[in-house]
Amino acid sequence: MIPSPPSSAPPDNPRPTLSWTKRVICAVLVATPVMLALSVPLYQRTEPTLGGLPFFYWFQMTMAVAAACGCGATYFIAFRNETETGDTQ
Repeated sequence: MIPSPPSSAPPDNPRPTLSWTKRVICAVLVATPVMLALSVPLYQRTEPTLGGLPFFYWFQMTMAVAAACGCGATYFIAFRNETETGDTQ
């Protein structure tokens, strides 16, 4: 006998509902390092050096870490109250 497929009823809360304040905070957390990394004239220089690395390189790496932290913080803000849902068989 073939089992019937699970019902495709939409979940009660498919997406987290965020207030406008939280949305703005999340946008700033993600957009700030991205916009700083895209503004090349800001960091198009070699001085000051940090550990022998020119400013260009360590600024880019700092922005990559800042963007990752911003994405992580945004995920935490948006999904911290969500319950784990998965396929249990």
